[in-house]
Amino acid sequence: MEMNKDSMMDFTRTCFWCGVEAMEMCGQCNLVGICGENHLNIHRPSGSCLPFAVQHSDEKGHLLVAVRDIKPYEIVLTDQPAAIGPFPGTCLACSASLPQPFYQCSRCDLPLCGPSCEEGQMHLQECQMIQKTENGEREDAVDVFSAVGVIRMLKKMRDHPEVMDMVLRLMDHLEERRAEEIWTDVTGSLVPWITSHGFGGIEPELVERIVGIIRTNSVKWTAGSGQPLGYAVCPVYSVLNHSCVNNTTDTQTQKGEIIVRATMLIRQGEEIFTQYRGPTQGNVLRRQDFLEYWKFSCTCPRCSDPTELGTMASAMKCEECGATVLPASSAIHSDWVCGGCGKEEPARGMVLRVRRMQQQLDLFSPAESPEAWEALLSQFQTELHEDHFLCMNIKRVLLTMYGAREGYRMEQLPRLLIDRKIELCRNYVAIFSRLEPGFRQWRGEVLEEMVGPLTVCINQDMENNNLSQIQYIKKIKEVIGLVKEAAKCRQFEETRKDDKGLYQALEKSFKANI
Repeated sequence: MEMNKDSMMDFTRTCFWCGVEAMEMCGQCNLVGICGENHLNIHRPSGSCLPFAVQHSDEKGHLLVAVRDIKPYEIVLTDQPAAIGPFPGTCLACSASLPQPFYQCSRCDLPLCGPSCEEGQMHLQECQMIQKTENGEREDAVDVFSAVGVIRMLKKMRDHPEVMDMVLRLMDHLEERRAEEIWTDVTGSLVPWITSHGFGGIEPELVERIVGIIRTNSVKWTAGSGQPLGYAVCPVYSVLNHSCVNNTTDTQTQKGEIIVRATMLIRQGEEIFTQYRGPTQGNVLRRQDFLEYWKFSCTCPRCSDPTELGTMASAMKCEECGATVLPASSAIHSDWVCGGCGKEEPARGMVLRVRRMQQQLDLFSPAESPEAWEALLSQFQTELHEDHFLCMNIKRVLLTMYGAREGYRMEQLPRLLIDRKIELCRNYVAIFSRLEPGFRQWRGEVLEEMVGPLTVCINQDMENNNLSQIQYIKKIKEVIGLVKEAAKCRQFEETRKDDKGLYQALEKSFKANI
């Protein structure tokens, strides 16, 4: 989305966050209007003005756009969790896996690791609420892990009205969720339990809304530790919309912040996107997940193109003639058509084939030799396009193995396998640079994998008089360029939100597929 000239001018006349008439213009950047101190704190959380404003679209709802050009690596926004909910089977205080049998808090009976966790700051939020009630029904009446997440959010909203304002602006997809059979567990069990444990005056619909907001907007929270601490709703970050071809990346810090940075130049007026799923899964599976988990059908450039931007990331091979088989259109349940013989196949059959092969890949042991992985790749390429996302996953394993696995270290590799590693790296970069353009951590990692073998090849070719001085200088410049680019990409070292792991955990927590 791009703004027209008039809408850009509105950034100073209306509040950049809520859209009401501005009380003042930001005196530091002179780019946006502000309605009051609370929203000034969103615009300037740590002394520096953030370069975004909230716009509204009938199709998307709220979205973020750039109020000026944003350079790569530049911070787009910073945010903190409004609340952090526990994953199922974890201690409510320290987030470690619960022992069996687990310890029950002496004050509220909720599950902890042991007595030392009773005073944990995270757990005290719900403990103080629940022990005030005389209701005898506790952990046996409801899934406490999902209930605790909702209680923590409601308590934060009650204690901090400015947080309530931000959270209730988020999408809950309540209408769609109420149509799901599993929602009866929410209305029949979760809502009554919460309203009888410290929130008796609250409207049941608000509890439902909070459940919907958590399901729609949660990210796996690690706080830069690398270990999951639970799921979090970050209300500013959550306004970002998804695009499979996004222009930002996010990092969680040990200070408890999520920092979003630009991975490419974002022009003034362009929409700022995050990504709900990484680029490595093909549309044949990922598009259905958007509908199931987030209740929308993605229409980004990748999802609108059956070839996935020319990468063939989901393309199959025809069982009859061996030609490429692709969806006939960008419709999510479109039939698939062979480009050779014209044979049509239903989408369901293609999905089942891919899931079968995905399972085979998941069960394939990482300890297998590079030869075994190469054989698996050859087998997959009899049914899949050579750049199908499953084949690319195997290639990523191989390019890492060559040069690292004992017996295949760089000094042990014959020239044939050194060239193979370079070929795999170039192919991986070429494909994923289209699917996820800009400076990315994966790009830095793969470019670093390519530097070693390229250097070895250059030295070997010089020793064998296979390179002229000019050719040598040209190739050395390429290596230096790769090193510099890799260093830029690795500035995004990050603790990213997990893809499906989060939603599998939430599924258990809420007893639902979300």
